[in-house]
Amino acid sequence: MTELISKKRVTAVLFLLFIFLYAGINAKKELPILKETLETSIEEGDDPAELIASVDTSINENVKYRYNFIDAYGLIQKFLDKNEENDFEVVKDTEGKLHYTYFTEKPNDTKDLSARMKNLQGAIRDKDCRLLYVMPPDKYIKGHTEYAKGIPYNMSNETADQFLDQLTDAGIDSVDFRDYLADSGLDMSNVFFNTDHHWKIETAFWATNVFFEQLKERYGEEITNEDFYEDIDNYNVLTYKNCFLGSQGRKAGRYYTKADDFTLIYPKFETDYVLDSSIMSDMSLTGRFEEALVAAPVLHNTATPYDTDLYMAYMYGNQAYAHIENTENPDGLDICIIKDSYAVPFAAFASLRCHNVTLIDPRYYEENIEDFINSEKFDYVLVMFSPDDLAEEFFTFGEKR
Repeated sequence: MTELISKKRVTAVLFLLFIFLYAGINAKKELPILKETLETSIEEGDDPAELIASVDTSINENVKYRYNFIDAYGLIQKFLDKNEENDFEVVKDTEGKLHYTYFTEKPNDTKDLSARMKNLQGAIRDKDCRLLYVMPPDKYIKGHTEYAKGIPYNMSNETADQFLDQLTDAGIDSVDFRDYLADSGLDMSNVFFNTDHHWKIETAFWATNVFFEQLKERYGEEITNEDFYEDIDNYNVLTYKNCFLGSQGRKAGRYYTKADDFTLIYPKFETDYVLDSSIMSDMSLTGRFEEALVAAPVLHNTATPYDTDLYMAYMYGNQAYAHIENTENPDGLDICIIKDSYAVPFAAFASLRCHNVTLIDPRYYEENIEDFINSEKFDYVLVMFSPDDLAEEFFTFGEKR
């Protein structure tokens, strides 16, 4: 009995020594980071709740060996055959694809969002400029995706259906890519990444072809060389194997489900571009498609999947403002895309048919979007948010004046 108690005491002491040692290592690593976080929050005038949230996030994201703990936790969940992690923050479908979801019994209310779209339409002074809503597919594909019993479905498709019906009633046209998936010839298992909430680059390429086919059919647009642009044989297709860990995979770990391949698509034919954006102050990227619109530094970091978001390989991802000029196509369309991250590769491929493509991300753009649209000349203004992003955070425009 005495020997057992001694063993427990030794174990307890060793455990406490480990905790204190680990705490000391983290304190040394995180104190400078915490100091910087506090100074930034105070400078930006954060209220106490925002300050605490910033500090908490900073601590959690900079814990020593954080990724090793995430990997170990995910591996344990896999061995336990669990289909959800961290109280349903990330769930797994029957194919092994990861999803964000939540419990709900009905679609989200989108009445205010559709009203903002109607107000935006009324605010555009150029009546030759057409406003369109462009709806990407949801990762939960109706008729294909299945969850295990007990996994909640967030009714994102039903929310999208409701929203588009409201736009139709308001006289606003839309292109819903979900309507074309069944006849696309795409493998439904490969439309989305396993570990990320985005569509694959191949899917974005397909969607761009569908979009311009709809412009031709609905509005009589003549897209020069469209048959050429939509032929994948005219593009280089490079696949990086088992190297992409998306936003959901970074939460669940590398061993909870299989890592993704990442495919880069860019033209074989001659192109010439100028890219200006809010992340490049007083600087433009120029040259061929792959020189101006592809972020080579991102692709060079495939060995660090936790720190590298390969989906951002096109145009360095999300930014408040970006402008693409295709100097090889001066007679092409001029379009503006109010967007979330789904639109980034879509816009890159769309630019081949256009002279100018302007992207505005309402989460970061601080100026008035309507004033910007009216200061330029556009053939089309596209609003493009995925079903999961039908939320007030994105609809910062269309406020009734």
